[in-house]
Amino acid sequence: MSQNISIARNTIVQTIGKIISIAAGWATLVILTNYLGAAGFGSYTIMSAYLQFFGVAADLGFVLVSAQLLAEKPQEKDKVFANLLTFRLTTALILFLAPLVIWLFPYSLLIKQGVVILTFSFFIIALLQVFTGLFQKELAMGRALLGELAGRLVLLAVVLIALLAEKGLLFVVWGVVFGSLANLLLVVLLSRRFLKISLAWDREIWLTIWQRSWPITLGIVFNLVYLKADTLILSLTRSEAEVGIYGAMYRVLEVLITFPTMFAGLLLPVLAAAWARQDLITFRQTLQKSLDVVIYLAWPLVIGVAFTAARLSALFGSEFRNSGVILLMLVIATSIIFVGTYFGHVIVAVGRQRSMIWAYALTAAISLVGYLVFIPAYGAYGAAGMTIVAELIMATLGYVMLKKFIGKRPSLSKLGVAFLATVPMAIFLWSGASLPLLVLITGSMLIYGITLYAFGILTREFITALIAIS
Repeated sequence: MSQNISIARNTIVQTIGKIISIAAGWATLVILTNYLGAAGFGSYTIMSAYLQFFGVAADLGFVLVSAQLLAEKPQEKDKVFANLLTFRLTTALILFLAPLVIWLFPYSLLIKQGVVILTFSFFIIALLQVFTGLFQKELAMGRALLGELAGRLVLLAVVLIALLAEKGLLFVVWGVVFGSLANLLLVVLLSRRFLKISLAWDREIWLTIWQRSWPITLGIVFNLVYLKADTLILSLTRSEAEVGIYGAMYRVLEVLITFPTMFAGLLLPVLAAAWARQDLITFRQTLQKSLDVVIYLAWPLVIGVAFTAARLSALFGSEFRNSGVILLMLVIATSIIFVGTYFGHVIVAVGRQRSMIWAYALTAAISLVGYLVFIPAYGAYGAAGMTIVAELIMATLGYVMLKKFIGKRPSLSKLGVAFLATVPMAIFLWSGASLPLLVLITGSMLIYGITLYAFGILTREFITALIAIS
């Protein structure tokens, strides 16, 4: 089977799987926010944000590193994977410091108990990263998505039980742990087709893993500062209810950015392989065509939410009804992340992640200062505004540095075309504001697709680029 056909098939499978998984995740989120309310969901948000700071210390960019090393040494796949898994298992133990440190913070006993329980979920997720890297390399991400879907369905079931039996927040947190465990067990089973799972220690491989990982880890640490410091600062300066409102809207961002992450992750081994053999024509063509696709996906997202933000936020419950502006601000940040995430993966593909550490550090510093200034004064609005600023800085720096790394900066000419293509969709959303929300969303997607076709964009070649990146 040709590489393009494999990529096309996996992109389609991933897209379908992601849609189902996101639907399950969205249902869980809506039920959870309506059940817990703003304050209860705020407690859950604080637990998760706190643990992510420890999670990043154990992260080490393992999805990217695993995919890279497995692609570079296919003849030693079993050996490399065994070392990756052992290294991951060892470094993930740092997560268990989190339950000790949480007692130094002025949080409620409920939040502290939740952190202790949720630590096990983060440990399992750390192990899952190695398997995700394997599936990326094998162009078999559908298997990873099956695991993710199983985990989401388990969590959804637990949330429904909690709702019907009034079990409370800690019961839901245990559901997160069991959902992660279901995910891990399934991907372990599905990975056995590709290799034999074992543990190993090889000094040379571990050194290579560390050399590849630490620059990505530093970048992730700085990235986490401007992505999660806002929630922690908000939790220390504002009520749990406001944290819950911001956290619910932020979950929408986290769900949406799985698409560009999935897209770029699938392309990473292809771009890395083209760069390694110095096939610059294939590399640049793939880079440009896939960037165009990302741009065409980002604009309608912003326009769509601009007209439906109030109704979307109301789905989370009566306490979230007035948070439409926060949702729109975070979706604007999401659209920037669409492009910035892609630039970041391209930089990893050419092995220049070390050269971007200063950019992550600068963005983190500016963001932290901004959060400390604007969050105490403006609360969730200040946090959302600084998130936009941070993502814009990071995407801009990534774009500028790409020319230095690959010799030619990718074109952003499709930004204007994509914006014009959203005008008919915007008119429909404005004139049909009283229509059911599902009708609005479906209709706007159809109109945008028709407009792209009328503009001569949605051609056979574009569809091929979308599903095969060929």
